[in-house]
Amino acid sequence: MFLLNILKKLPLSVLYLLSDCLAFIAFSIVKYRRKVVFDNLSKAFPDKERKELSKIARKFYKHMADWLVETLKASNLSEAQLRKRVDFRNTASIREYLDQNKSVIVLTAHQFNWEWVLLSGCLAFETPIDAIYMPVNNKRVESLLLAIRSRFGGLPIPKDEALPTLIKRIKKKRIIAMVADQRPPQHVTDKYWAHFLQQETAFYPGAESLPKFTKLPVFFLRTRKIGRGRYTVSIEKIAEPPYDYLKKEIMPTYIEKVEELLKEHPDNWLWTHKRWKYARGAYE
Repeated sequence: MFLLNILKKLPLSVLYLLSDCLAFIAFSIVKYRRKVVFDNLSKAFPDKERKELSKIARKFYKHMADWLVETLKASNLSEAQLRKRVDFRNTASIREYLDQNKSVIVLTAHQFNWEWVLLSGCLAFETPIDAIYMPVNNKRVESLLLAIRSRFGGLPIPKDEALPTLIKRIKKKRIIAMVADQRPPQHVTDKYWAHFLQQETAFYPGAESLPKFTKLPVFFLRTRKIGRGRYTVSIEKIAEPPYDYLKKEIMPTYIEKVEELLKEHPDNWLWTHKRWKYARGAYE
């Protein structure tokens, strides 16, 4: 932690030099989860040749290393720096509800850099963000992430505590955020299955059930990396009440938007996790 405290005080220009080294080491020397990355890319983009997949993978490792140092730096970035580096566009659609003292739900994906998007969102909308997340096992890392995510009014909520926490806060105006593209573990029985990137893919169903339970509108945050440490976030409405409780109307649209974004920028998604670790039959 002592070393991390020193590193986070360095300017981003220096941290990006460290990022270049980390990306090279991770891809070329340690080969950190490289087989997983190439397996995922090969399944998602079967029409691409190995040379093109390798190019995507190299860019991904650079983005991932940038994400690492940027997340570390997020603990002491100023409001002005964050506002300058993350540009929220067409915010009126969400402000329309917030101005009426109504809460909203936003869905995003593991597009870099989701940590900066959370912090910048609190500033852009001047509204607390309840961020539902999956805790990590390392207690020191978990403590660091909680400290970062709670800056500027964010409230990180562990996934298993989400429903009771949100019920307690049901009357408070806020933005509820979910990174909804994660794979449920094998033992979880309640899943949403969809055709995603050429594969039958399992998702947590919360992105469909939570808006209907809370009767809140739901939006998609389309994050694009336009330069090193520079991001744009476009807001797109997915659905709003009244909902059809017998029909899946949120998850299909969300998945379609994520897939569209990945096809457009395939190097900017978290490919190191085993997204298709289990086939559909293994869950049932």
